[in-house]
Amino acid sequence: MNTLTLMVSCLLSVFSTAVMSYIAMATPIGPWIAPTLVLLAIVLMRILGARGSFDTKIAYATTSGSVGGILATACGFSFPAIYFIDPDLFSSWMTTPWYFCIGLGLLSFLAGWFGIWIANGVEQKLIVQEQLAFPIGQLVQKMIVAHNNIRKAYELLAGFVGTALFCVMQDGTRFFKGLFPKSLLLLPAQQFSVFSITPINFDLWPLLWAIGFVTGHVVAFPLIAGAFIKFFFMEPINKIWFPALPPMEFVLAFCGGLVLSGAVVGFIETPKSLYKAARRIITGTTNTQESLKATITAQRMLLAELALLIIPMTVFLSYMGLTLSVQFYLLIFAWICSYQMVLVAGKIGLAQLGRYATFVMVPALFLFDLKPQHLILIATFVELSGGIATDILFGRKLAYEAKIPLSQVRQYQYLGLLISSMSVGIIFWLLINHFSLGSAELFAYKAQSRALLLNVQQFDYIVLIIGFIFGMLLKRFKMNPALVLGGLLMPLNISIGLIFGGLLSYATRNKEEWYPFWSGVFASNSLWMLIKTIV
Repeated sequence: MNTLTLMVSCLLSVFSTAVMSYIAMATPIGPWIAPTLVLLAIVLMRILGARGSFDTKIAYATTSGSVGGILATACGFSFPAIYFIDPDLFSSWMTTPWYFCIGLGLLSFLAGWFGIWIANGVEQKLIVQEQLAFPIGQLVQKMIVAHNNIRKAYELLAGFVGTALFCVMQDGTRFFKGLFPKSLLLLPAQQFSVFSITPINFDLWPLLWAIGFVTGHVVAFPLIAGAFIKFFFMEPINKIWFPALPPMEFVLAFCGGLVLSGAVVGFIETPKSLYKAARRIITGTTNTQESLKATITAQRMLLAELALLIIPMTVFLSYMGLTLSVQFYLLIFAWICSYQMVLVAGKIGLAQLGRYATFVMVPALFLFDLKPQHLILIATFVELSGGIATDILFGRKLAYEAKIPLSQVRQYQYLGLLISSMSVGIIFWLLINHFSLGSAELFAYKAQSRALLLNVQQFDYIVLIIGFIFGMLLKRFKMNPALVLGGLLMPLNISIGLIFGGLLSYATRNKEEWYPFWSGVFASNSLWMLIKTIV
C-alpha cells in the first residue's frame, strides 16, 4: 500500500464514521458519503503533495473511507434503541467507556466482516454476470474521471455549484431566511379521509434526482407501481377494513407477506435452477475446465474465510447472551436479507437497512425468549452486514468501471472496516456523552421508532396473507416484488424524487454524458446535509 493513500484512507475512514454517526442519530436519513469523500480525497491528495495522475489513489481512499459511513449509519439507526428500552442498562455501559467502545467496535467489525464475506460471494454474479448498475459506484467513478477532463470538470462544477445555490436559497443561512419552501401540501387532508395526505418534502430531491437519473427505468416504473399501490390500495384497506390496526403494524404485516411470497417462489424455483446447472455441467455446455477450477477455488476461499470468522463471532454473540440456535437463525436470515438489500441497491442505489432488519427482528420476538436488548443487537447486526455488503459492492463496481486492481480495492476495504470499527465506539460514546440521547441535538428518530416497535405484541396474519397473495400477483405480472416493495416502504417524497430522476433520463440521448453533472449534484446535496447537521 502507498503511504500517502494509506494515510488519506485512514483520515477519510475516521471522518466518515464521525460525520455519519452524528447524522444517523440526529436525523432519520443516512446519505451515501462516498461522493463527498471523492472531493475530500482530491483536496487532501493535492495538499499532501500527490503528483501526476492520482485517480487510482482517490479510488482506493474513497472505497476505504466509505465503509465507515455505512457502518456508522447502521449503528446509529438501531443500537441507541437499547437506551430507549432499558436506560439503566445503557447508562451502565456508558459509565464504563472501555466496555462500551470495545463492545460496539467488536459488533461492528464482526457483522461488517460477515457483510464483506457476503459481498465476496455474490460479487461475480451481480456485477459481472447480471451487470447490475450499482449507481453510487458509477457516480463515484465518473466524479474521479471528471476532475482530469476540463469539460467534465466544468459539468461537475456546474452541478455542484447549482445545487449548493439551491440548498442555500431553500434553507437560508444565519444572515437571511430561505426563499424556497421545503415542503408542499398537494391536497387538503379533509377532502380525502381514507388517504394519508402528508406534505411533500423536496429538500432531498437533487440527491434523489441524481440517483434516479443513473438508474433510469429500472427504478422509475416499479416505484410508480409501489407508490400507486400504497396510496390507492394499502392505506384505504388499512383505514376501511383494519381501522384498529396501527399503520406501522399493517405495513409490517403486509410487506412481510410480500417478502414471504418471494421466498416461496425462490424455494420453488431453486430446484429447477440446480437441475439446469447440473445438466449443463454433465453435457459440457457450461463453464470451461479453467473457469470451473476458478469457481471451486473461490468457493474454497469463501469457506476458509467463513471458518475463520465463525469462531470469534460465536464467542462474541454467546457472550452477549445469544444462544447457538438464535445465532444460527441470525446468520441465515442476515445473509438472506443482506442479499436482498444488495440486489435492490444494485438497481436503485438505496439500501433499506431498517426495514430488512425489522423483518429479522420481529420473528425472533415470537420464536425465541429474548430480552429487548438482544433483539436490538439482532437488528443492528442485520443493518451492519447488509449495509456494508452493499457499500463493498459499490466499491467493487467502481473498480470494474475504472479497471483498477480488485485485490488492492479489497485490501483497502478491509482497512476501512478495521479503522471504522476501532473508532465507532469512541465516537458514539463522545457524542452520546456530550449531547445525550433523546435531546434535540441527538433525537435518534430511527432508534426511537425501533424501540416503539418492540412494544407491538400483535401480528395480523390476515394482512400477512393479503400481502402474500399480492406478492404472487406481482410475480404473475412479471414485476419485481423487491423493487415494488421499495415503493411501498419509502416515504412518498423519496419515491417522487427517484421517479422524476428516472423519467428525466429518457429526455437525453446518452445519459452517461450527464453523469459528471449529476455527480456534482449528488455530492453537493450530500455535503450540504452534512454541513446543515453539524453547524
